[in-house]
Amino acid sequence: MYLYLFGSLFRGEFDQYSDIDLLLIKDKKEHYLSIDLDKYSIYNEERIEDLWKEGNPFAWHLYFESRLIFSTDKSDFIRDLGVPNNYKNLKNDLNKFYKLYIDSLHSLKESTDSRDFDLSVIFLAMRNFASCYSLGSLYQYNFSRNSAITLQKDCLKIPIDCFSILERTRILSTRGIGNNVSEIEYECVLKELDNISNWFQLINNKTSNE
Repeated sequence: MYLYLFGSLFRGEFDQYSDIDLLLIKDKKEHYLSIDLDKYSIYNEERIEDLWKEGNPFAWHLYFESRLIFSTDKSDFIRDLGVPNNYKNLKNDLNKFYKLYIDSLHSLKESTDSRDFDLSVIFLAMRNFASCYSLGSLYQYNFSRNSAITLQKDCLKIPIDCFSILERTRILSTRGIGNNVSEIEYECVLKELDNISNWFQLINNKTSNE
């Protein structure tokens, strides 16, 4: 068994809303009945090896932003895997997160009953879309919550207060921390949806042949 720290704490972006991200890698035969599944991301060794072969963004995330904190055999499984293969699934991943964004827009137009959740999914789509673009097209890793507005090229340009509202909905949706979006805040986000849509389309156009 191997236990790794990864994510925002490793990047030095830890704040009051950050989780302590822990990855547990185990052999398929290992069973730990006392493990709190809510506290760990659990993968078996074979799945991690597959992610490395795929050049999956999560593999690159772990390669750059993880640190071993416990090992039953004193070895470092991730370091021993070496560098992940090149990331080759950029266009499919961009399409996937763009569709997630579009579906959330449609949901907002149909009803505001799940408004905060839909806004949180928009934030998730923006973040993952930007991280994939950065890794697959700019050849730079950026797995930050702020990836969309911190890209070295083609970053999303919207007011920081609007971005913070979207970020807050994600924290509320995943951790139950914070307040629901007010009508004024919702209107602020609505005014920026065209800019956000144009940003998605800009990157889709730039990567159409990748």
